[in-house]
Amino acid sequence: MSRFPADPSQSAQKSRPIWRPQLFPATIIVEHAADGFDTASLLDPIVSPIEGEMAEDGFHAIVRDDQGDHRLWLPQGTQTMNAAVVIPVDIHFSERVQSIQRFQRWLTGKPSGPLPRWQRFSRYQIYRLSLMLRAWDGVDAGASRQEIASILLNRDVKTLRSIDWKNAPERRRLNRLLKTSRELIERGYLRLLRP
Repeated sequence: MSRFPADPSQSAQKSRPIWRPQLFPATIIVEHAADGFDTASLLDPIVSPIEGEMAEDGFHAIVRDDQGDHRLWLPQGTQTMNAAVVIPVDIHFSERVQSIQRFQRWLTGKPSGPLPRWQRFSRYQIYRLSLMLRAWDGVDAGASRQEIASILLNRDVKTLRSIDWKNAPERRRLNRLLKTSRELIERGYLRLLRP
């Protein structure tokens, strides 16, 4: 599997990253059902609306669903099978069960229901993450911090004298945004996958 969960040169809107189930509890681990479970749902991983790709550790798939996509990992590959799911008994057990229940409803033709709350960002989280990205991009492009703060936080900051800028609350806020941005870039982004 690639070092990146998705092609970093591809648009984020088109990208569908692959996350290891150990990191993203919404990923459903699908295996062959044990002998005797002939009535288990038949799953053919290479038919629409399932999309995916083979990696060294198996087939990673996304099942398209208007109410929220389902993510599957099939360590055995793309064989049609009577499906069973593996639920690791870890700290994310209940989140894994929620994801499996949604997928089971989809398999039986029922509405799967919306993504669990822990898989959705609040408006505030989206706003804050957007600010962090924009601030980081500004620094990366060579803009001064005062310039960035004047664009993102308060346009009046641009006219402040340097002594006033040093004591401005926007300066402290921007520093916090940039500190958190750095933490997210340095593998902290994995926190966003967990409840």
